[in-house]
Amino acid sequence: MFWAADVSTGRRDKGEHMAEFRIEPQQTSSPRMLIIFAIALVVLLGGIALYVRHNPPTPRSHSVVNVPGVLRAGDTNFESYITRIHIEDVKASLGINYNNSRVAVLAGTILNDGDRRVEAIELHVTLYDVWGNLSKERAAYVIRPDGRFNQKPMAPLERRSFNVSIEGVEYYWDPKEISLEITGLRYR
Repeated sequence: MFWAADVSTGRRDKGEHMAEFRIEPQQTSSPRMLIIFAIALVVLLGGIALYVRHNPPTPRSHSVVNVPGVLRAGDTNFESYITRIHIEDVKASLGINYNNSRVAVLAGTILNDGDRRVEAIELHVTLYDVWGNLSKERAAYVIRPDGRFNQKPMAPLERRSFNVSIEGVEYYWDPKEISLEITGLRYR
């Protein structure tokens, strides 16, 4: 039980101030209010848990970066020039980032075997575990026209190295089982 003090002043005969203390019990919450609050909290947390479980996060779009003018599968210009882009010497390695998270790093070479300048190439990377099950996937631009990382368009017959990293790789990831597919292309 809490106590509160009320201080008021009174006068004595000789004009001196005297402090007078009155102690009154302070009102506390009843146990019934605490029980109602606890039940409401449990119901709220249960509702949040059900919402998260039955509404998983929406998957990201096919690519995080949007490059205008990129041709996709089904476009005849994409289908005709995709045969002239070759991915070679792909090697996968495992690294640990500063958060102690496992990171897959894929490095390789892209060859533009055509007669056009390639401004953007989007790769869809798929990783598998040791049992052949899908482990992780990501879409990434290995060449972009926005000038980042000093990337210029690929000239005809040019070879260029690339790196793609994927964070949060599971323990049973198999670096020998990877799939790379060109899903977007822009050329002039």
